[in-house]
Amino acid sequence: MARKDGLVHVLTGDGNGKTTSAIGIAVRASSRGMKVAFIQFLKGGLSSEVPALEKLGVTVVTGTKHCQRQREHAAQLKEKGHVTFCRDCFVINGMDRMLVLGAFEKAKKMCAGGEYGLVVLDEVFWAMKEKMISEEDVLALIRSRAQNCEIILTGRGATRAIEEASDYVTYVKKEKHPFDRGIISRCGIDY
Repeated sequence: MARKDGLVHVLTGDGNGKTTSAIGIAVRASSRGMKVAFIQFLKGGLSSEVPALEKLGVTVVTGTKHCQRQREHAAQLKEKGHVTFCRDCFVINGMDRMLVLGAFEKAKKMCAGGEYGLVVLDEVFWAMKEKMISEEDVLALIRSRAQNCEIILTGRGATRAIEEASDYVTYVKKEKHPFDRGIISRCGIDY
């Protein structure tokens, strides 16, 4: 499905569902024959959606480390039916910085090359918050994308300049969340 009108989406805010929304669009695009890339930044590396996206033919790039403790917790889930929280998975280190920069370089090539009809940069605003990627880097990616390339940017903290450079801006607002009661993220539902 060739397009000439690639637009830019921003999914931001403090609510749950930004990635889920982006995944829905990625599934829709893939099922219509578009070549899709899904690039995750700083997510711990074992998000449940990744195998399903790969089965659909989506190119997945994980710009984060695969934490050994997270792998052990995934094994526990199979054995015991639950998983404990891995705090180490969210400690940002030098390896994460290197992987984020590598993933962003791939994203720039995918967006500019004209081969991909949709490129999702999941949690790119978190990488910006951690000063791994600058606002100007993201704006340059938007400006240099191929005419047919649709881009989705997700995460909390989209900047005004990025919102102004985008065609869709959606805020996901939290009214209530189980985390506020001490319930941690659940595998298969939250990640």
